[in-house]
Amino acid sequence: MAANLIDPEKYAVHPVYIAQNGEMYTGEPLRDTAFFRGGLSDKKCPRALLSGGKLYAVRGRKLKEVCAIDCALNCCHGMNGEDGAVAGLLRLNRIPDASPDMAASAVFMDKGMTKLIAKALNIPAPAFFRISEAEYKKRGAMAIKCIEERLGYPVIVKPARLGSSIGVAVAEDRAKLAFAIEAGFAYDTVLIAEKYLSDRREINCAAYRAGDEIVVSACEEPKTDNKFLTFGDKYMGEGKQRAGDFPAKISRESAERIRGYTKLLYRRMNLRGAVRADFLMSGGEVYFNEMNTVPGSLAWYLFCDKLADFRGVLTALIEQGIRDFHAQEGKKLLSNCGVLNGFRPSSGKLRRG
Repeated sequence: MAANLIDPEKYAVHPVYIAQNGEMYTGEPLRDTAFFRGGLSDKKCPRALLSGGKLYAVRGRKLKEVCAIDCALNCCHGMNGEDGAVAGLLRLNRIPDASPDMAASAVFMDKGMTKLIAKALNIPAPAFFRISEAEYKKRGAMAIKCIEERLGYPVIVKPARLGSSIGVAVAEDRAKLAFAIEAGFAYDTVLIAEKYLSDRREINCAAYRAGDEIVVSACEEPKTDNKFLTFGDKYMGEGKQRAGDFPAKISRESAERIRGYTKLLYRRMNLRGAVRADFLMSGGEVYFNEMNTVPGSLAWYLFCDKLADFRGVLTALIEQGIRDFHAQEGKKLLSNCGVLNGFRPSSGKLRRG
């Protein structure tokens, strides 16, 4: 979507796809979503390599320079894309990034860390309990007892570092809680249990930076017949964008509070790019749930009525990424500090201390 939408009069776009096994591919066929049906192979598209700020296409033993990269736009929603991995790869290659940096991406991918950020900024969030797989194997009964005493039932159990719909379950009693925890550990080594708000409403709000201004969208309320928004609600069938109310049918006061919290998180965490903040409403109160630093479809539907109108937003994201990169490059960097100068070449033998 983004590769075809970026202004071709301003930028030459080269799509790069990161497969689930970590291999990267590049080439014009990647612009067509139909190309991805049935998987990828070298015969269809060359592998990609990033080195020294340049993009290369690899076929067999042949390496061909594609371009020097002026800016990268991260569209990888979820694990190994949204969690800081792509941001780190770009940073190592000194490539300007139009998306959030490593620190913010990693922090917001962890639901437990996200709650701590909210607490530090005095933003209300649901009460939660962190569950480590190693600790649970040793003291599982104690963990369940702590959850019951601190949170009560029902509770919602989530993998701490996956998407908001994968491995998630609501438990109304001890047996279901134990099952939800065991099932959750199939996806992650750390889980969180949260107090489940039975009368909850899920409200989303997005933001991006354009120069000195943080642009905040109106709020939306996606709809579901389930206890929480499932993967199917979000990405399949009728669960696609705008399967709900936009703007959300909530009070002006609640909407402004959510928009204010979104802007505060964006500003204080020094975010960049288009992000989406997800909130819960219950009993007239607003609670921060999580932050998507690379939201699905880059949350274009929260900024624009038509997809074509998102082209201007993408231009703003790219220009912001380039400006931020050059601002950081202008800072002093300690280089060749001489730490290794006093070391002699190893003889190849290990000495016992």
